[in-house]
Amino acid sequence: MIGLPAIDEPLVARHRERRRLLSAAVGGRPILLMGHRAQARNFLANQRPFRQDSTFLYFMGLSRPGLAALIEEGGETTLFVPTADPGDALWHGALAPPQAWAASAGAEHLAEAHQLQAGPYLTLPCCEPLANAYAAELSGLALDPNRPLESGSAELRRAVIEQRLVRDDFELAQHRLAIEATERALRVAMGATHPGVSDIAVEALITAVFALHGMEPAYAPIVTARGEVLHGHASGEKLAEGQLLLVDAGAESAAGYAADITRTWPVAGKFDARQRDVYEAVLTANKVATARVAPELPYGDVHLAACRSLCGSLTDLGLLRGEVDGLLEQGAHAAFFPHGIGHLLGLDVHDMELLGDEVGYEVGACRSEQFGLSFLRLQRAMQPGMVVTIEPGLYFVPELLGDPELRTRLGDSVCWDKAETWLGFGGIRIEDDVLVTSTGHEVLSAAIPCRAEAIEALVATGPTPEQRLLSRTVFDRW
Repeated sequence: MIGLPAIDEPLVARHRERRRLLSAAVGGRPILLMGHRAQARNFLANQRPFRQDSTFLYFMGLSRPGLAALIEEGGETTLFVPTADPGDALWHGALAPPQAWAASAGAEHLAEAHQLQAGPYLTLPCCEPLANAYAAELSGLALDPNRPLESGSAELRRAVIEQRLVRDDFELAQHRLAIEATERALRVAMGATHPGVSDIAVEALITAVFALHGMEPAYAPIVTARGEVLHGHASGEKLAEGQLLLVDAGAESAAGYAADITRTWPVAGKFDARQRDVYEAVLTANKVATARVAPELPYGDVHLAACRSLCGSLTDLGLLRGEVDGLLEQGAHAAFFPHGIGHLLGLDVHDMELLGDEVGYEVGACRSEQFGLSFLRLQRAMQPGMVVTIEPGLYFVPELLGDPELRTRLGDSVCWDKAETWLGFGGIRIEDDVLVTSTGHEVLSAAIPCRAEAIEALVATGPTPEQRLLSRTVFDRW
């Protein structure tokens, strides 16, 4: 039967225990968890691929549109399901009965969605507009996903954050599956990169490998020769000899857990001297930062370790001027490394970002106002079981290097004239997924090549994306 969820008793027990703990954390007050609804692409029957709200998925484990759950004292749960359309079976096949969905989530009670009444519920904003508006109507709370710290229940938000911060064995296994699929996709993409291949063809190959693993992208992949655009995407540009290709991509496991990996490689398979210098600087910063991942240490220390390393390298390259300590305090490196070192990874690629800065910062703490440091998403002390990304980079961004305000503030610490000679270089980022352990850390993505020699040994050694994805007969007709 289509859509029939498997009954995994250990997983059912895990979701029940999560709800029991959540209920206890808010004193047994009723909690409304609103699942996403399907979103139309351009007309109602033509829908976008469905992705469940991550908090609903964490506590219920169900990925069907239109669901809601009411959690009451002790974690006792009622699952509310949409009324079936009589035409569904004709167009979509016989769907699993609501009882099967309730059983797979371990919900004690089942009701139709229209039976859900308004009440004094604790709830949180979600991304899907109709579901968010309905949750606001039922709960009487203001729910604005753009203002998470002013929306919903602060007590519930903090309880959810506390539970979702660290990964259990099931979650770690899901991360490993997603990272394994991403490794295979990146290896294939490196081999398929040749001058004349388009960036969008490389992206198609990556997502195809994900699909062969039964997975989708955890986020829109970044595949671009314009590495200085931090969130640039494929545009159909033909890749050329001498360019670098920056690929930031990650698969999402069937249970919703993300990988998030970045590698940068030369289109023709060989770094030139300048590219190699910057690549080694970024790789060194990656290793230095990763070495600082350990329990009880603030994640901000990881960021500053990377920044210190990059300050030294930028000084060696003649792009910064001065003592490393002074450059670091001034934030001079941010002219070339403007973002934070990374973020939490989980059911969301930026895990729980919808819940606001209380995820990454302890209650009462706030972000620095210094440029660069202000973009750090995570500052709190690391705990065993957290999964974080480590993603230093160096970028030559015209808008930054030509910014009069930045030039005034950083003054002679940046060798601006020399920096201008690097415009057009693009950017390099190297990102890994790292588990905080009781004794230190484990690089979950360690099998994905990152040494320059290993990258060069793979790039441009395999079939192009067209040769892999199209038969020779079809390819010739194109």
